[in-house]
Amino acid sequence: MIDTVWKYLTDNPLARWIGAAFVFLIGWEVVKRNLKEAGRQAERQASAVKQAQAREAVVTRSAEIITTERENSDAALEARDNINPAPSFDELPDEIQRVLDRSARGGQTP
Repeated sequence: MIDTVWKYLTDNPLARWIGAAFVFLIGWEVVKRNLKEAGRQAERQASAVKQAQAREAVVTRSAEIITTERENSDAALEARDNINPAPSFDELPDEIQRVLDRSARGGQTP
């Protein structure tokens, strides 16, 4: 039976054309699938490159912000430390110096 079917398919020109068309369509589907997969892989690679660039940009910007914040914080602390809102003991008027001096000795007068 298989011999008869095989002989029919190989001897019949129409069956050969149909078989060739069938093999062509199967081959074409395989080629399309391979092209789609190659496109997907290229898209994944491009996406991975863009994500890496975005991560690098975020890290760089974050480092810049941290550096700027540290510099501004250091500058603010230095400016605060350079300002002397209270005068020294020697700069105070004599009356206040006597009161403070008395307070330091426990309220006794000299």
